[in-house]
Amino acid sequence: MSTTHGQPGLSSDQRSTIRSTILSTRHALEDELRRQLEKYGIYEDKRLPLENLTHLSVEEIETRRTLNAAIERELESTEGDLERSITNYVREATKTYLNRFVALKTIEIRGIIEETITERPEYGNRSYIHHTVAEIAGELTNAPDDGFGTALELAYQEIGAEIRMIFEESEHTVIDLDPQVREEVLDKLDAIENEAWESDEALGWVYQYFGEEEREEIDERVDEENYKIAGTDIATKTQLFTPRYIVEWMVDNSLGRLWLEMQGERTSINDEDKCFYLAPLEDSLTDRETKSVKEITVLDPACGSGHMLFYAFDVLYQMYLEESEIAEKYIPREILRNNLYGVDIDSGAAQIAALSLYLKAKDQSPDVEIPQLNIVSADAVLINGERKEEILERSGSELEREILEQIWNSFGDIRELGSLVQVEDRIDEVLDEYREEFEATGQAQFTSGGGLTSQSTFVAGGEEESWDEIKSRLMQSVQNLASEALEHNDPIEEMFAAEVGKTVELLDVLMGEYDTVVSNPPYLQSKKMGETLKDYIRDHYVGKYDVYGAFIERCLSFSSEDGHVSMVTPENFMFLYYFRGLRKKLLNESYFIEAAHLSGHSFSMKDRPFTIPFVLRGNPPSSGQYSRFYRMTHEQDRYDSHKKKISGLDQIARTLRSGEPHKDVYSFSQTRIDDIGRRPFLYWFGDETLSLFSKYPSIDDIAEVKQGLATGDDDRFVRKSWELPQSELENRFKRFQKSGTDSEYYDVPEDFVDWKQAGDPIAEYDGSRPQNMDYYFKQGTTFRSFGNYFVSRIKTKNTIFSHKAHAIFPKEVSNEILLANLNSTLHRFIANGLNPGLNFEVGDAKRFPLKTDYEYQEELFELVKTGIQESKTLSRLTEISADFEGSAITELLESSTIDLLYAEETTQARILTVHGISDTLLFDEYEISSETQEQMYANLPKNTSNYPVDDNVHVEYPEFLNEYLDVSDFDDERLDSAVETLRSLDGVPLREAAEKTGISPLTVAQLRYDYDLYTDDEQTRTAGRVVSLIVGSLFDRWKTGTEIPTLDDEILAFDHSTTSVTNLFSKALNELFQDSAQAERTLESALGDQPVNWLRENFFRYHHVDEYKPRGERSPIYWQLESPNGGFSCFIYYHDIDANTLPKLRGQYLDPRIDELQNELETLNAQTSGDNPDKELLKRKEEVQNDLDDIKEFRDTIDEMIDDGVTVDVEKGIWENIKEWDQYEVLETGLPKLKSSYSR
Repeated sequence: MSTTHGQPGLSSDQRSTIRSTILSTRHALEDELRRQLEKYGIYEDKRLPLENLTHLSVEEIETRRTLNAAIERELESTEGDLERSITNYVREATKTYLNRFVALKTIEIRGIIEETITERPEYGNRSYIHHTVAEIAGELTNAPDDGFGTALELAYQEIGAEIRMIFEESEHTVIDLDPQVREEVLDKLDAIENEAWESDEALGWVYQYFGEEEREEIDERVDEENYKIAGTDIATKTQLFTPRYIVEWMVDNSLGRLWLEMQGERTSINDEDKCFYLAPLEDSLTDRETKSVKEITVLDPACGSGHMLFYAFDVLYQMYLEESEIAEKYIPREILRNNLYGVDIDSGAAQIAALSLYLKAKDQSPDVEIPQLNIVSADAVLINGERKEEILERSGSELEREILEQIWNSFGDIRELGSLVQVEDRIDEVLDEYREEFEATGQAQFTSGGGLTSQSTFVAGGEEESWDEIKSRLMQSVQNLASEALEHNDPIEEMFAAEVGKTVELLDVLMGEYDTVVSNPPYLQSKKMGETLKDYIRDHYVGKYDVYGAFIERCLSFSSEDGHVSMVTPENFMFLYYFRGLRKKLLNESYFIEAAHLSGHSFSMKDRPFTIPFVLRGNPPSSGQYSRFYRMTHEQDRYDSHKKKISGLDQIARTLRSGEPHKDVYSFSQTRIDDIGRRPFLYWFGDETLSLFSKYPSIDDIAEVKQGLATGDDDRFVRKSWELPQSELENRFKRFQKSGTDSEYYDVPEDFVDWKQAGDPIAEYDGSRPQNMDYYFKQGTTFRSFGNYFVSRIKTKNTIFSHKAHAIFPKEVSNEILLANLNSTLHRFIANGLNPGLNFEVGDAKRFPLKTDYEYQEELFELVKTGIQESKTLSRLTEISADFEGSAITELLESSTIDLLYAEETTQARILTVHGISDTLLFDEYEISSETQEQMYANLPKNTSNYPVDDNVHVEYPEFLNEYLDVSDFDDERLDSAVETLRSLDGVPLREAAEKTGISPLTVAQLRYDYDLYTDDEQTRTAGRVVSLIVGSLFDRWKTGTEIPTLDDEILAFDHSTTSVTNLFSKALNELFQDSAQAERTLESALGDQPVNWLRENFFRYHHVDEYKPRGERSPIYWQLESPNGGFSCFIYYHDIDANTLPKLRGQYLDPRIDELQNELETLNAQTSGDNPDKELLKRKEEVQNDLDDIKEFRDTIDEMIDDGVTVDVEKGIWENIKEWDQYEVLETGLPKLKSSYSR
């Protein structure tokens, strides 16, 4: 027998067929059971008294009494909720019937019993057993079901002796199904092809699909009603079938490893055809004392359908074969009797698990009896009251009574807690109390640690007894009680006895110690738990954020001291803050041997859950023992689908088997994790990077890291620089660093916070947090909270930092050295590991390792200083920046708007270069190998300073950079190739262009200018910025160092010929450019229209509002007002608007224009009054009339605004003011349509 690695499993079509069949048969059975319950007087809201049910026969009355007992059992667990109790009963009964039928089908097709379901023509369309019954006892065929029920009972009896869990009679099988319903269900199951039923996965998918619709209903309740999952819903909600490849990996690397450690070179268990995934690090193996295979125990404490145990059977089979002490035909029996144990809170799942193992054994040895299956369900309901007291009275001593009391209390919520119940801890509490009492008299002996030894004694009944003897006698006492209770005729008493019996079986499993524990535990966050489960986990486990965290601890407690625990769980325990306590416990008390970080797509074609299977040993690693993790997350293209996960894991296993390294496999000492604050599992850092955390102090040790001001309402207290009068900037309003842009070294200052009265109004505002105020006006650095990677900038003394731009104030290094580190690829890589999300927090930066002494200190200082200066240059060229200088742009312009674009790209090229050189020096400082550097650059911006510079084609740069640059003469072929590559790139950023060409950005920027390789969009936007500069100059907003004329009356109006605006623009171009004619042609080419026409038709809608859009809102500084049909249009400047603006607009522009049109209209009326008027005059007459009507309508609206007292209130900000104006529909493009970029 082989472990048969890589079994294909069921096809999607086969799974789909099973799914639809299971769902439809579940509905049919549930409907039938509810119908029958009503026959027995049981409804969702009431139970009719038995004496009212005169239609029931004597036998049916007994059935009703059993049903009553079953409902009473459910009422005990649902706190008296009859509707829920009946729902629970119907679900469990349905599950039992369906599992019986599925079991019968799967057993039948394997030939373990004669065909009972499958009908054949040669048997008169009956099954073989049904046909046999008809021949032997023909009178039975007169029954309504043609005797088929008898045939089923015979089959049940034949196999029930070996697999009692499914086929023994219980309260869930007391109802006789209608023969027609039963036949319908069996026919549907029989219609599934035999090949599907023969698959190892079939039963697991039956289990998974049975609860599918219920899980969806639970999810809806959680989402819509904030439902907290409790009771039997926990089992339903947390069902998740584990794929075969994960199961194999887990069992191979735990149970297979255990045998390898015991047998060493004597075993071939790690051969490819046995444990395929077992290729361990040699140093991770432990010399382990050999013991017989039959003494090796495997537990799955949340076994579900038993998939883990099913595959463990295969591995154990190989172990028995190697040991050669048991005849092969008896190996299956021994495995089920000695080695495999499973627990689940879902009795239906436990039934499926038992069936799965039974079939496995029978496949190998069909003629060998299976006397024992160690699968138990943790769903007992122990009733309080008289029956409980009866058991306690039977106890042999006060100690036994207290132990029984503790056991009873522990299992009170077993349906929710399952294997998490720490019954052994409760017993220890009782023993501790007795220890204190008996120690003084010497009647008990204890170890130095305070625990009982196996030889410790208590005096009970005048005789000494060891604890083991007391425990054994206690278990026997409970078992005897169960046996006695079963002799009673009272169904409630019988059921109570059965529950006690189940509890004893469960207790026996939970008290065990296991060599290997395997599990895919339930996943359920604490915020979704009911109070019972949440409270228990909070009180007993460190991993209390999710059920699976508690299960990790529980599985370790089940394992022997040096046993293996293999689990598959969500990945977030490795990173989330809430799991920091669990990580500490696991790292200190156990050894992460192996892990396959699969993340998304691990379980199916869906991305979730994000998981990691791993193997633990129950004690810490020895010196030199490394952990090995595989990084196979869905972010990596080679692992971004379920299929790729499976093939990828296989490929890694083959590489490890060959002894070769694999780029996605990382070996490290887990003690390195202890050196990182909060202990995130950053295994992919590798030992080299992880060692930095122990080698250097953390930033928290050598700097102050602070969170800044949270105003509580930025709309109220924060304004963009352009929203404020110049007199308010740097006075009442202070610079306010929010998360900002991705600019390194220095960020564009856009935001200002209202700091009147030293911020007292903010401090008094509900919801604000004016924290760390002593640091507000200190120089330091800030880093943005939101971004794909870490970005840090200098913080000037005149800037308050926000809670989204955390600040660092170094004590042992300069701000410049700190900036070099924070913007380095090394620290960005670390940051993305510490916080894989998009929000970097104070706690992330505190954990960065940081050198304090530098070999390249002067060089790094100079590089960062250059980076800051160049970034400030960009800020001075950015119109929405508080640093903006109109003269900074005019100094650049010669004959084309492209001069501005070129200047910005050359500046960006210098920033990229100094950043790259700084990166290289820091890698040297921290002694980072080239291999690790390559890993760090894999998902971060590349170092463009390493690319060569053409000595003849490059932008200007500081001379000191030559020391670090590769400067050479490019031949024509190389230059031509670079130009063609750049020409094919459609507006990519400068960094990407450098990466695509493999050429320094210093050369790329020059080539783009020399060969006019700018895109149309880039040229249009730059031309628009020049137009905006002119508009701002006309409104006297900017000082450009030129003689650009300014407006006389703060209104830039377009008359019917636009002559005045055209003249103003011509003068402005003469002042800005040496060759104004060429500049105008360049503008017209870039804008696709004459500049003045573009200003009127496109500037406001397509350019200006996109430049000025804080917080996702459109907050233009220049407002274009226009009549409904465009007959009149003008610009006004926000900060010039006052109470006189609208009256001035009416009196000086609209009224004269209306008069002009009326006069022209009168003239045209006279000219067209005769016969055969001129067509051109008629056309002009119509135009004038339309314009006149349009402008009059506009004037009426302006009058309405004047009457309403409309102006602007600077205190409100632009957005609130422009919204008020937009209500009158006077803007060229209304606000709702601005985002869509089309006019109203």
